[in-house]
Amino acid sequence: MIFRNLLTLLFLLSLGTGVRAQQPYGTAKSAEKLQGLSDLAVIDQMMYYIPGIGSSAREDLLRQNIKPYMMPIRQVPQIGMEWAYALADALEYYVNLNSNFKDNLSPDYIAMSLANAGARPNLVDGLGLLMNSGTVSAAIVPYNSNTIPNSVYSVARFGINNFGYLFRPETKARNRIFETRKALSRGNPVIVELATDAAFSNLKGSGYEPTGPITETHFLTVIGYDGERETFELRSSLGRNWGNGGYVTMTYDDFGDLAQTGYVLIPKE
Repeated sequence: MIFRNLLTLLFLLSLGTGVRAQQPYGTAKSAEKLQGLSDLAVIDQMMYYIPGIGSSAREDLLRQNIKPYMMPIRQVPQIGMEWAYALADALEYYVNLNSNFKDNLSPDYIAMSLANAGARPNLVDGLGLLMNSGTVSAAIVPYNSNTIPNSVYSVARFGINNFGYLFRPETKARNRIFETRKALSRGNPVIVELATDAAFSNLKGSGYEPTGPITETHFLTVIGYDGERETFELRSSLGRNWGNGGYVTMTYDDFGDLAQTGYVLIPKE
């Protein structure tokens, strides 16, 4: 109980001062261009505060959920593609915020571009690709594609300015919880690498609590939290029949134990 109250107090104090200092979405606070930021102070300065979603109001600091602003749940063609779908989900959230036209972005283009360059596709290299060249609309490279058409060279690209490591495997559990809540309170989704048991891939129901040995790794997007219930809500790319329509909730304690690495995007203006 003491830990819970201390964590909440630190969180509210941090957000009470930090949020007001944030510039609106579309205006970066730093010219820092290093690929992948690790300094939490720098990430805090560069992280966007999304007007109308992020808020310094006490009620919004106790709970936040950006699910209404996300595109529909999709299903990966294979488990190894989860990271690319999580990247596309998070990026199109920012792309669509200030647009009347909602665009699906192609995770398949991200994975195939890396593979064609001779790299084994992974999330960190995918983030680098979004920084350096970007992805394209899923109308150009559809889901489950196995080729990249020549038309990609003449269409709009969607990318990011940078990204930050909110936490790593060596980060204390309470700090993983704190940094994730802080990012979400400002309206930013958080991509997480989650260690799970084997039952996770076929999960049914709204909540997840490991019941067996930790043997798998999955990539999900944290889209909400409830400070009173002390839970996070995460979005998967395992389809609508997984979890609760593609979403699942986890307690802070389980999240702190299982979330290995957390990433936040720094979108383009």
